[in-house]
Amino acid sequence: MTLATDRPDRPDRPDHPEGLVCGIDVGSTNVKVTLVDKDATTVWTKALAVPRVIDEGRPATDALALVSTLEAMIIEGWSATGAVSPLLAIAVTGVGEDGVPVASDLRPLDLAIPWFDRRAEREALQLRAQVGECVRAGVAIDFSRTAAKWKWLRQHRPEVARKAHLWLALTDFPAAWWSQTPFMTETLAARTACYDVFDRKWIASLLDASGALPLPRVVAAGTAVGTVATGSLLAHGAADGNTLLVAGGHDHPVAASAVRRLRSHVLVDSLGTANLMYDEVAALAPRADPYVAFSVPALGQSGVACLGVFEFAASLERFRASGLSAFLSGEVAPGEPAPMTDVLAAIDHALRPGPSTAPDRLRASVDAATFYARCMRDSIRAAGAPANPIYSIGGWARSDALLRLRASVFGEPVAAVEEDELTALGVALIAQDALGADRAPLKRNVRFIQPYPEWQDLYERNFIRFRAFVEELRHQRAA
Repeated sequence: MTLATDRPDRPDRPDHPEGLVCGIDVGSTNVKVTLVDKDATTVWTKALAVPRVIDEGRPATDALALVSTLEAMIIEGWSATGAVSPLLAIAVTGVGEDGVPVASDLRPLDLAIPWFDRRAEREALQLRAQVGECVRAGVAIDFSRTAAKWKWLRQHRPEVARKAHLWLALTDFPAAWWSQTPFMTETLAARTACYDVFDRKWIASLLDASGALPLPRVVAAGTAVGTVATGSLLAHGAADGNTLLVAGGHDHPVAASAVRRLRSHVLVDSLGTANLMYDEVAALAPRADPYVAFSVPALGQSGVACLGVFEFAASLERFRASGLSAFLSGEVAPGEPAPMTDVLAAIDHALRPGPSTAPDRLRASVDAATFYARCMRDSIRAAGAPANPIYSIGGWARSDALLRLRASVFGEPVAAVEEDELTALGVALIAQDALGADRAPLKRNVRFIQPYPEWQDLYERNFIRFRAFVEELRHQRAA
């Protein structure tokens, strides 16, 4: 646990904070709770592992157990700050595709299967064969999408599907449960692969093909969906019947919205479990792009959001015990850029399903991941986003060594936002906005990392070869 100040649990303290709001980030690995005051200052934050159970030998999530975990964290934080008044508002952001079938009383009928669970691969293939690619959905159908999980549920657990009153996104579930009001945040609807992100409506043919369960109303992030009506938050005084519950939605757009409070027009380079690049364009005709998915903007504004995703952490996982930390911390000199033969082998290993030859060189894998990030950046700009400055966030953005390498590949400086829990902070500020109060300016330190001039020419030449290789690899996979 990290406390902004070391306060004992004493509600009678004269310096207790008031006007607190709560932001919750339900991630793939951890859940985080952040309490923020009226000045946009974080006063308490904590992270715990996502509560998991085992389902058919694989991790899954009990949605009510998640709610209990979050309630305990919120109560702990609210008590630790010495607050007297209940929280003013709560908003939840998190993973995009996970969800649960629920009964009419909103009780889950099954576990939430994580987006990274591959059990729906066959169903994804069936869907693609049946409906082809629908560019209006903004994302391709694969095993991670809710559409594939719906089809899997219909085929493997038909009794659960028949009993379901509604489907709720896991990220929305806590707020829906506390308010006893079902809803789906629009940025989460966009992750199902059945939502038209250009016309902002469900695609009936894709819902039918995937066997989608009945769905609640869709709302923009930032919409007040109700107030706290049930749960232990009421009993402990951390919330009352006036505590507002606010739709938060998909985590990456929420983090980007927080960065854009620091500087309004930036390309956000999120370096966590996945590397996700995010920007928005004013208008875009429906199109497919091999490097970028399309969605609705973070807070439901007009235009189209562009999201490029690469499984960054997974591509480096095998080096965790052999030098990764030392490399990223700058404790060891990075040396010269890796030979292109190793870089191409590394991206082949990351993108090609099944066994392939992976290089033993850490630098080659980092170079390959960063070249791919440049492909994402270039596609976002080709979609109409201006050449906005790049702001990096997330745990890996603490590494100046990594950011200097990325700046050298990108050919431009990279800024790093110094905030450990930017996603939870971002959704807390969305909750604060829903109260209608004047927005407090967000202030965080930002450091700027410059490229290595001696690497730039080599990286520029190598990038041309890299992109050609990736295009050929994609062509082979499509054949």
